[in-house]
Amino acid sequence: MQMLFLLFNLWLGFIVYSPAEKLDTPNRQVAITFDDLPASYGESEKILPKLIYILKKNQVPATGFINEAKLYENNREVSRRTQLLRDWLRAGLDLGNHSFSHVSIDQVSVQEYKQEIIRGEKITKRILGEAGKQMKYYRHTQLRTGPTQAYKMELEKFLKEKHYTIAPVTIDNDEYIFAHIYARAKARKDTATMNQVVNSYIPYMDTIFAFYEKLSTDFLEYEPKQILLLHANELNADHMETLLSMMKKRDYQFISLDEALEDKAYLLPDAQANKGYSWIQRWMLAKGLAILEQPQVPLFISELFEKYPNH
Repeated sequence: MQMLFLLFNLWLGFIVYSPAEKLDTPNRQVAITFDDLPASYGESEKILPKLIYILKKNQVPATGFINEAKLYENNREVSRRTQLLRDWLRAGLDLGNHSFSHVSIDQVSVQEYKQEIIRGEKITKRILGEAGKQMKYYRHTQLRTGPTQAYKMELEKFLKEKHYTIAPVTIDNDEYIFAHIYARAKARKDTATMNQVVNSYIPYMDTIFAFYEKLSTDFLEYEPKQILLLHANELNADHMETLLSMMKKRDYQFISLDEALEDKAYLLPDAQANKGYSWIQRWMLAKGLAILEQPQVPLFISELFEKYPNH
């Protein structure tokens, strides 16, 4: 038992301290996705233009998932927010459905959740149609696919009938914790905390990539075309260039979600889970395998997150 514990810690140590450098492996590929459009933790009018500029400049074909409730004020559509989504499409980026109000799947019936999906497609379908595109992707809120197997299966049937493709995630992370602190520090003009967050965020994401690369290889015996989850927030808008540079150092090429899903790994069955796991972990659960939890955020980041309220 002591030997197993030692081997596990050696393995974990490799994950935590793996540097962001090019490896002697074939080029890696990743599709970048952003949840909670038009924005989370900040003003969409400031966040989306920055993201659009950086993604277009770096030729990154990202997909954004919308909560259409954020497109309204006082039950009226806010045209400037809808226009931002048109700008997103004009930059060659894609859009998908992320439910109307980011409802928690564990707190509503499957029928109520279906209505959230239907309500969440009205404006997005319209602006996709204007661009000659169709609504294709649905991203589960909090990456939770259903509290029970029966719920999950009924929801999958509904999504298939609606001609949706589920948008999975293989590289999950707790980026939202960093973004929460960063947004509040920025509002207070607390540059010291902002810098502290950024200086921790990029190495953390590097560690996350190393973790899921190794998990992929251990389970699949190769690294699939990965799908990264991010959010449309001030942290990423301000520091996307640095994050993209980290991925490039890890030898990643940027591909579309369509291209990523061509990988055979996405045909594997995914298990029902009560947590928002990566699909790699879900594939492992479906095989009856134990899974490792992803690396945690640094302790001081967790403490700052607890210190600041959500609203």
